Amino acid sequence: MFLIFLCMAFAPHGLVRGNHGADVIAGEEPLLIESSGDVVPEGLDGDPFLGGFPVEAVPIDLPEAAELVTGPPAAAMDAASSERAYVTFDVLLLERDNAAINQPLVTEGPLSAGPGGVVLTTRSLVPATAPGVRLFVGRHGCDTVGWELGYWGCYGFYGDTRADLSVGSPARGGLAVPGQLGDTVAGWDRARTIRAGWSSSLNVTELNLLATDFSRLCEPCSPWPARRCPSEVETDLIGGLFWAGLAETESLQVTTGTVAPTAYRVATSSNLFGGQIGVRRRRTWDRFAVEGWLKAGLGGAWLAQSAAPITNSRAPGTVYRPAREAEDTGMGFLSSMNASFAYRLSDSWGVRLGYNLAWLNGVALAGSQFDFDAGQAAGTGVRGAGGVFLHGTNVGLEGRW
Repeated sequence: MFLIFLCMAFAPHGLVRGNHGADVIAGEEPLLIESSGDVVPEGLDGDPFLGGFPVEAVPIDLPEAAELVTGPPAAAMDAASSERAYVTFDVLLLERDNAAINQPLVTEGPLSAGPGGVVLTTRSLVPATAPGVRLFVGRHGCDTVGWELGYWGCYGFYGDTRADLSVGSPARGGLAVPGQLGDTVAGWDRARTIRAGWSSSLNVTELNLLATDFSRLCEPCSPWPARRCPSEVETDLIGGLFWAGLAETESLQVTTGTVAPTAYRVATSSNLFGGQIGVRRRRTWDRFAVEGWLKAGLGGAWLAQSAAPITNSRAPGTVYRPAREAEDTGMGFLSSMNASFAYRLSDSWGVRLGYNLAWLNGVALAGSQFDFDAGQAAGTGVRGAGGVFLHGTNVGLEGRW
């Protein structure tokens, strides 16, 4: 016993006992441990999918000190985020076509070669391209429920046209405001110049709920876009509320002789409140994405119009028609479509370029409110059922997390 103790005390690396009771000197050739049973880490119950597996022959190299590490296997990837947020900002450049009542604004005077001939109508004012903005923020939930808040609008729509005897007008005998109003107001049947001007602005806000479906080939909810699918499809079913506000002004400025021009001015306000449904689909390939949506909404419309008093500098103090105001209600319709291409500059930010179509119906357009009768009831109603068609490009930025 004393000799065995000395051998163990002065051995260079000590002895290690093998699984069959054989004493082996550590530091020599790796040992081959054979086992007829299973080697199962504690807590894994021998399930090969959880890390337990049968071992027949495992080569090991015993170091000077060994440590047994137990526990579940490390996660291969961080847990996916439960939500995905986004924001888009676009600058809009839109052209506009008005579906207004086509009525004469300027005719040839009674002393012209063709009295009553139409010179200008309400559709003679061709709107210029107007700038606007669009901002949407939203959040997708990976349980397919999300929300979205958005605004878009255009400002500075305007049109301007004039009829002037000095530029070859056929009405050599003078220009006239049509109807009984032109016969009643002094000088409005033999004007030298009649100018029509119009301006308008549009504002739309939306609050939507989203039912979202992602492709499930990788991590659709990862906070890092690089971990999402190289080719990912995202489909949103949209349902929500909208408000659309359209404000317009239009005027006729009549110049006779050398006196200051007099005017017939009208203004309208249209407010639509309703619900909408739609669908949006986005396809992503690495840094590139294509997105498109279609929305359609129906709601109630509150319409109002007002007209300034009609006077004339030739007859100071005379009011040919007092100020008018009127309100009405109806039904309105709003639809919008977009197709955009996006390029991702970083993990979160990208640039966008696209094209838009929008249709707004059931509104009161300013040009449709001109009433050239001279009776007491003239100008006391609201002519709704007008329409606005918009189309043009968008360019901007998007952020997705």
